[in-house]
Amino acid sequence: MPVYVRKNMVITPPSLSQFSDDEDDYLTDPDQVWDLLPQPFRMINKLIYFMLDDIWEVIADRESSRIAERAKVRPPQYECAIQLQIHGQATCMSDSRDGRFIFIGLPDGLAVIDAINQQPVATWEEDGAEIVEMQVCLIGVQTYLICTLDDMGLGRLFAYADGKIHLLKIMNEQESGNKLLASKCQVSSEGDYCGVALESPSTKECWLEVHRLPRDNWLRELEAIQSQAVKSQAKGPTPSVQMEEDGVVENAHLSEERPLSAQDDAEKEDKGDRQSTSGDRSKLLLCPPSSRHSVDRPRLSVSSSPGSPRVVASPGPGGGDKAAHKFSPPSMVLKVRPPPPLTACPANTPFLAAKTVDMGEVIGTGVNHSLTSQHLEHRKAVFEHLHEQYLKYLPKEQDSTFPQPTFHFLSAGRMLPNGLEQPSQEGRPSYVGVRWSGGTQLMYYSLLKTAKDFEHKPEVVCPYSDVITATGLSPCTSLLAVGLTNGIVIVWDMHIGMQRRVISLSDDAAISKLMFLNPTICPQDHDNYPPYGTKTSSYVLAWCSDGMVSLINCGMGNTTQPVIISPKITDENELLTLIEPLTGIPELILTARRNGTIFLVDVTKSHTLCQVVLPSTHELTTPWEPISAMGADGQMLFLKATQKNPNEDYIPDSGPSSIFVFQLRSFPSLDRYWRKEREEIPYITHSTMDKRIDALLKERIAQQALRQARMQKRWSNLKQELDTIQQIRDANRKRAGMRSEFEESTITRTTLLAK
Repeated sequence: MPVYVRKNMVITPPSLSQFSDDEDDYLTDPDQVWDLLPQPFRMINKLIYFMLDDIWEVIADRESSRIAERAKVRPPQYECAIQLQIHGQATCMSDSRDGRFIFIGLPDGLAVIDAINQQPVATWEEDGAEIVEMQVCLIGVQTYLICTLDDMGLGRLFAYADGKIHLLKIMNEQESGNKLLASKCQVSSEGDYCGVALESPSTKECWLEVHRLPRDNWLRELEAIQSQAVKSQAKGPTPSVQMEEDGVVENAHLSEERPLSAQDDAEKEDKGDRQSTSGDRSKLLLCPPSSRHSVDRPRLSVSSSPGSPRVVASPGPGGGDKAAHKFSPPSMVLKVRPPPPLTACPANTPFLAAKTVDMGEVIGTGVNHSLTSQHLEHRKAVFEHLHEQYLKYLPKEQDSTFPQPTFHFLSAGRMLPNGLEQPSQEGRPSYVGVRWSGGTQLMYYSLLKTAKDFEHKPEVVCPYSDVITATGLSPCTSLLAVGLTNGIVIVWDMHIGMQRRVISLSDDAAISKLMFLNPTICPQDHDNYPPYGTKTSSYVLAWCSDGMVSLINCGMGNTTQPVIISPKITDENELLTLIEPLTGIPELILTARRNGTIFLVDVTKSHTLCQVVLPSTHELTTPWEPISAMGADGQMLFLKATQKNPNEDYIPDSGPSSIFVFQLRSFPSLDRYWRKEREEIPYITHSTMDKRIDALLKERIAQQALRQARMQKRWSNLKQELDTIQQIRDANRKRAGMRSEFEESTITRTTLLAK
């Protein structure tokens, strides 16, 4: 078939009006100007793009309608709340890791209650010490380290042991005339280090101090205090308990309180009805809160309502037993200042400028450079000239505030090897990762340096493409998630120093919070080299500023798309203000919204299970920052609520606000979750040479019986093979003998005929 091909054919270029002036085209595809399609393919390309846009709009509408339909189906509501008559003015709450106690911050001190029966256990009081932040970690057998921060900027460390609260140290205690305020106080998970962010209003400076805590010394000192208290009780009666009721005050001493003895009980019974009311109330307050605690252990008492008897602290500075016992002081190991703003290089000659520049062996903070003041001024002038029409829309500069640090304590790994080969550092922090608000760098400092100067350069600096807005660390400190303003999440494997995942969640929202969930709920890749695992997967929960909540699988080499737990929210009243994982059920998270509603959500199925409802007379206190805690391994939920009408007294002497306790174990929607058995899975597998050899040896011993069975089967197969070979050999010999006789007779006859 003849085909006519026109010579010197020229493809018609697009008209000048079709060229785009948008610089994003070149940023998106640098070769786009050369990749123009000829007609009619350009028209087909446009039609396909228009069709895809229409299809995407249909998909978005269907997804929105599906979400709206799902929202119409209201989850079951559960009240079942127990209203506590004490500590209604709580300012913050925190639970212990083992779930035994709930620690409550008060406007004038600190209190501890039992998580199961909600009975008061201990208090520490000081006028004006309003605790606003609190962190609790377990440092010994039923010994807890409490890190608090009050509204006056004082960071304190307490220890709760044997039913008493001991004040260990005030981290920013003033020794000179300069007043220092603490804006953040945080301890490591095992109580080895404490970081305090300090501000000096007089000098307008801020910095971060990291102290090494004498945890072992504190445990020995607490044990000595307890043994001394037991000896003093055995010697004789202690000072009487100070109680306030109807204007009657008796002596009390916080550190030498003891439970009522059998003799005291007998004397109370002999007195009869004369002191029945006060005696019963005192006995109730001084008895141990639960049978699972030691009976002979001294307990502190707290009033259950205004006017009832209560144990108060002995007078003295700081309250509690500050003057009674002196504990070992912490030692500072590191001092970090925020990176200074970009300034010009002060050098006058190229030689001096080259001396101030970093060697370039590692990535630095960018402070030491060779840019002159003329260069910076010229660059600023060029920028203002090019973007003059947009500068007027920029927001006005606010008053300069102190940059706030966010820091995490990390163990040694391949990325941060200092201390990796030291057996004493196993399980203990060796580095601290610090980022400052508004910064784009994450800096790692060593905690093992013994130099006299506490201010030293970071060991590793990790720069990012945008401002860091959120960071999350796994409990084993092996995985680190970093969230940026542009909606990108980066997950690092700190043990081997590699990126596990880089994913963009949103184009117009920043990452607000990142947290690692228990890996038992994440499907694991069983394609591991036996007999030890080499791969683990876990979930990262990412919370964006537009209300979207996503679940990211950060397994090694995983490229699956994130699961949307909560879509983007446009209504401000529906914005999430609280997201906390449930301790006992890792599949569930507790969410609170700005309108005061509280839900339990299954993250693996993106399904809302139930709604936690407060009594109709109360509403959630400060729904933009709820006060909540979980105790008894996630079986108890504590929430602070306020009366809707403060003029009405629904319960006598209950006060305008109260703490409500929800027994999550009684919720029918959670029954199948409580019955589910889960296997403990680590966040990451640290396969060292010793662990591999031990695993191979254990596997070899465990397979001894299987190996004997395999050997017997192998010998049986070998015997059968030998018998088969012998039979084949005999058959071949017989066949060969018959063939030889036939050949000999044939040759003989041939010879005779020849003769």
